Amino acid sequence: MDLSLQDKISALYLCADILDYPDENFYKNIKAIENLTNEKYLLQEVVLEDVCSEYIRIFSMNATKLRCVPYASWWLDGKMSGKSLSKIMDFYIRCGYKFDAESLKKPADNISSMIIFIAILAEENQFDYIKEFTKFLNWTDDFANSLDKATDIKVFQYASNLSSKIITDFMHYNEQSSL
Repeated sequence: MDLSLQDKISALYLCADILDYPDENFYKNIKAIENLTNEKYLLQEVVLEDVCSEYIRIFSMNATKLRCVPYASWWLDGKMSGKSLSKIMDFYIRCGYKFDAESLKKPADNISSMIIFIAILAEENQFDYIKEFTKFLNWTDDFANSLDKATDIKVFQYASNLSSKIITDFMHYNEQSSL
């Protein structure tokens, strides 16, 4: 997949939205990511209410049993709100990013929050920060594998895998080549 820098950034925002609780923009976001990537198989005919129920099932109610917890601290520390959460918050602050968990309704170590942060860094050509931040993302392959086993709605795994691929691509950028 050969996307421009701006398309990769747009794809990250879309992936972050898809990995967040589904809302009325869910299908629009999927269509937009299909248009960017030329992938046309992302979602079967599923009504939004069923997608929302599935989201809760895989990411909330049975999350610890299924290991689909979308929080870095759970994967890195073995518990919610572990020491990794404060390290991630410190990293955000160091980069000048003001994270507002209350307005976003999710913690800073939520996969969606972390993907948005990387998109913001890419918009600002802060690829060295992205490289450094990836130390907090070494759990995302296990997360994507757990999604594959946990649900037949493959768009969640697709968004996880696509964002991982783009972030890996960003690790090979430098400020000079991105301008």
